[in-house]
Amino acid sequence: MATRRQVLRHLALGLGVTACRGAMAQPAEGATYVGIETSARGASRARFFSANGAALGHTALDFRAHGMAEHGARLVVFPRRPGDRFALIDKVTLEVLGTVVAPAERHFFGHGAFTRDGAHLIVPENDLETLGGALGVYDVTGMPRRVGTVTLPGPGPHEVIRTAGSDVFVVALGGLETHPAYGRTPLNPGTFRSQLVRYDFARGTVEPMGFWGGSEGVSLRHLAEDGAGRLYVGGQVPGDGAGAVLWVVENGAPTALPEGGLMGGYVSSVAADGGRALVTSKVTGQVLELDGAAVTDTRTLPGASAVAVRGETAAVAGCTLLSFD
Repeated sequence: MATRRQVLRHLALGLGVTACRGAMAQPAEGATYVGIETSARGASRARFFSANGAALGHTALDFRAHGMAEHGARLVVFPRRPGDRFALIDKVTLEVLGTVVAPAERHFFGHGAFTRDGAHLIVPENDLETLGGALGVYDVTGMPRRVGTVTLPGPGPHEVIRTAGSDVFVVALGGLETHPAYGRTPLNPGTFRSQLVRYDFARGTVEPMGFWGGSEGVSLRHLAEDGAGRLYVGGQVPGDGAGAVLWVVENGAPTALPEGGLMGGYVSSVAADGGRALVTSKVTGQVLELDGAAVTDTRTLPGASAVAVRGETAAVAGCTLLSFD
């Protein structure tokens, strides 16, 4: 990978990193990335970094964090599954503006996305009564408040992204039923199927994108869209399995990438910007750079997990044992 692309090596294993795109001021003026650090005891904080990896400030959280979403001066940090609350952070002051608790018999999956105008937040949820997937809709024009829910055609929704220039969202519907009473153990590992789903916010409609041949036994988890409208989709094989876990979707047609075999059956994160995408695996430490179905570069980073891309720079979260004492 080209040397102009910076790698941040001091973020914790398997957690989130995102590129800052809104205006920022002190104490994190000039921040290019926000990363999640988690200590060995499970305490998390959002930490702000410059393009060359210099730490600029942080915000402590009272839950184990996973992914993030941002719009303007607002940053939302979501909990690791099966977390029951997320935090809204002011990127100017780095203060927690508020914490949202999941409704009874629901939990979050660690991801979410803003609508184009930033007025609403779309959050994947687990319905613990049915084990079906859902999207919670939150009004975030002030303090976040839940204003609706959308039922999905299957369990295990994970990452959700908004497609460019619209309020149409794509959800990676992982297909695995889980319940906190059984930890993170899948309850239907031998029968599940996974697919992508489109959600049109304005119309309130949900459109399954269909099951792909060759995706049997793979739980689709992570996705990103590049500037050409191509979707990069990464999956995970429950247990210790391996196989095809990486696809590119162009003009509605999925193409399985043979290089997905380098990921050890586990894609940790996918990010894209402009004409390129980066894909990581914490299992093998593999980092792939893609232009559509073409692999343009590779490298390894122990514990490679979350990734973010912004212009000509990128950040990959590696594995470091942390203590916040």
